[in-house]
Amino acid sequence: MKRLFWILLLANVAVFAYFKHDASLSAVSSLKPEIHPEQIKLLSAQALASYPKRTVAVASTPEPVLQPEVVAANTSPVMASNLSKADIKAPEAKVAEAKPVDTKSSEARPSETKPAEKLPADKIPPVKPAETHAAVQTACYEWSGFNMARVTEAASLAQQINIKTQTNMTSSGQESVRYWIYKPPLATAEAAQTKADELRKLGVEDFFIVQDDPKWRNAISFGVFRDEKLADKLMADLKNKGVKLLIKATRNGGQAVIKLQQVSPQQFASLQKSRSHFPDSVLKEIPCQ
Repeated sequence: MKRLFWILLLANVAVFAYFKHDASLSAVSSLKPEIHPEQIKLLSAQALASYPKRTVAVASTPEPVLQPEVVAANTSPVMASNLSKADIKAPEAKVAEAKPVDTKSSEARPSETKPAEKLPADKIPPVKPAETHAAVQTACYEWSGFNMARVTEAASLAQQINIKTQTNMTSSGQESVRYWIYKPPLATAEAAQTKADELRKLGVEDFFIVQDDPKWRNAISFGVFRDEKLADKLMADLKNKGVKLLIKATRNGGQAVIKLQQVSPQQFASLQKSRSHFPDSVLKEIPCQ
């Protein structure tokens, strides 16, 4: 066993010495002698200026340079000696072969998308308004309690606020009796207006000046009532406020009913404000037909 051990040890030493000698020979053979060192000379600044200058093109992207110190640090002395010049220059060649980024093509990509073509004004489809508002709720009403003389005035007032009207007039042998409280007609419209201003100063606001009936023009009406007790009560209240020359008269006439169709809330509010001219009238909601 000892003999075998010494034989293997000597064999390993011999192999190690052989490879060590071969590596030193290759390192020595790689060193080349200098060629004509006596012809080397230093150039002055004037001599350098006389030579033509070369223009160096600036690369768009800098190429990475492989530092020889990094190669020497990453490789062992034996491996560095066995590498050929072509192997060392191979990474530099690969880096040089890498193409620079084509900035022109990348910049041109956004322009490849064509802008939307504008249609002529006459071919643009109309935009339908969004139906965000709910339909206006309307209702129908029956306006009654008119005599033949004033029904036309009431219907005209409703039509002025764009309400569709339908008037039904009936005449019977047994006519309804109304009680009218009023002041007799004055001579002129100016006199009637002056009297109206005096009534307002007394605190009376619910009245109107008759204009449509030639017989009673410029009279001041305070209301027409079906119930005589209500008429008497109003007359007493007016006298207590200082109103003089009041007359209570009965008025007979046929019945008239005005049907109001598709009345909006705004129209109904305007109609309610005008009802003061017809204090004895009745306004109630009915089903629309």
